[in-house]
Amino acid sequence: MNLKTNTLLFLALMMHVAEASAQQTGFSPEMWTVIEERWRESQPVIVVYTSSGEVIAGQQIHASSDSLFIYPGDGLPVGTQWVGELKIVGVNDIDSVLFQEGGNKLLRDKKADVMVFPSPNARYSKPHVQLRNGSVYKDSLLDPPDLEVAISQSKVMRKAFRRKRVRYSLGVNFGSDVITNDIKSMLQGTSLPKSYESYGGHINGEFLDLSFRVKDRLILGGSLFTRTSYTNVYTYTYDEGDVYYDLDVSYREHKVYAEYAIVKTDRFFSRKFEVLAGAGLLIGQPEWRFFFSYYSYEDPENIEGGYLYYNYEDILLGAQIKGAFHYYFFPGLSLWTAIDFNLVQPFVISERELDVPDGVSPITIPQHELGFSSVRFKLGLSIYF
Repeated sequence: MNLKTNTLLFLALMMHVAEASAQQTGFSPEMWTVIEERWRESQPVIVVYTSSGEVIAGQQIHASSDSLFIYPGDGLPVGTQWVGELKIVGVNDIDSVLFQEGGNKLLRDKKADVMVFPSPNARYSKPHVQLRNGSVYKDSLLDPPDLEVAISQSKVMRKAFRRKRVRYSLGVNFGSDVITNDIKSMLQGTSLPKSYESYGGHINGEFLDLSFRVKDRLILGGSLFTRTSYTNVYTYTYDEGDVYYDLDVSYREHKVYAEYAIVKTDRFFSRKFEVLAGAGLLIGQPEWRFFFSYYSYEDPENIEGGYLYYNYEDILLGAQIKGAFHYYFFPGLSLWTAIDFNLVQPFVISERELDVPDGVSPITIPQHELGFSSVRFKLGLSIYF
């Protein structure tokens, strides 16, 4: 932080002479303390150096056609108690100013702008217009009776106490492999050779989850590819006949959901965590693929057999019950963990008789079910707009 910025912040602190931040109706003292702390991070701070050598520091409240109105406290300019403390400085009496716009901890500008006012007439000069645009009350000097009215009349306050309703989430989820053992058990009940190798995925990334906070506690959202998995079982032999098969199952899951904030935060960021409970509709897209080949070596010159491929897809519906905990680093970012209980329709694969060469015993894949119901644990980040 440079010397000029240090000077600005030091003077603004030293000019904290009128803490006219009386508790507002409807807010507890603890809540009002939290609100004012948020405001200190966001308020536009100014230090004015006049031509006569006077130094005035505080919040830039309003800029009229010929004057600046500065509040020398760091509390919220709401109600009537603070108005009597305003300092009025004519723009033609100003030599220069240090000005720092506020913002949240992610976007806050750490450097103060130095503005030199032209002489003898600074009205509507570039510094004058810039300060007017950056004032708490840009259009007119107000003394709003409560915080909600102040927010409605002040762009700076709306930015400080923004209702962030859109949430984008990303993360990872993990749980047990739910179908590999079922596939292997099914294959053991056939005349196919025992599987040589198998693989089932159980960790997934989530990157397409978008939701909207309809009310303070109700959230509606949707997620694409909330779960994807791939399971593979295969074998091969080199005895009387060369048998090879490769069975793989892929699964993609999407959802729409609703969440309710049992414990909620608010636009004033009075609490840094939320506890959510929710339910959702799941749409699963499984695909079953089976590759099979059988080569009979009766003599080196006569190779019989073939290569077969079977494919089956379906759409499954399911339901989800979920719980989540969000911890907010600041109003625009939260770290979350969640648990999902998923109940999905079984995936039914019909009986299939495989084509084999003459003289080879029939091979049948029996009708069987694969279940994708599971419990998933999740961890991720959410960004709010």
